[in-house]
Amino acid sequence: MTILKKSTLAFVLLSTFFLQACNKSLVVKNVNYAQQIESVLIPDSEGNVTDLRHGLSYSILPFQFEEFNDSSSVMISEVRMIRNHQGYYFITADKFKHVYVMAPKRGEFKLEKKILVDADGLLSPAFNWRDPVVQLIDETNNVAILLNENGIYVEEITS
Repeated sequence: MTILKKSTLAFVLLSTFFLQACNKSLVVKNVNYAQQIESVLIPDSEGNVTDLRHGLSYSILPFQFEEFNDSSSVMISEVRMIRNHQGYYFITADKFKHVYVMAPKRGEFKLEKKILVDADGLLSPAFNWRDPVVQLIDETNNVAILLNENGIYVEEITS
């Protein structure tokens, strides 16, 4: 093998090694996405809500249709939303029977879990962050429920 061929081979091998090293992504582990305080959002006349603090906006009408089978006009006065440490959004509103657990995707929310919390509908819901769970309280009914992205959270009792 000539010197030129050896140096070309060495150059190609070194270039390949360095290019692969440059393509590795930076990964930061143990990220906590939790919002410590819920967002209370007011829908506009089109059913859109905007959370300026967290830079998020979406339509509440698909949630309203799930709850009431009607999205012809906005029937919700306030939307309650909080995010847990895993990055899931928990969304509910007055008269909703469910809490919606939504996974953020590129330009959309994907339903992960629809949790039945009150068959008659919530009257005055509010969220609190209680590490590692989200606490849903309905002040009117004196109800407190612990939630995570899998549903209603029940602590295991160990003997």
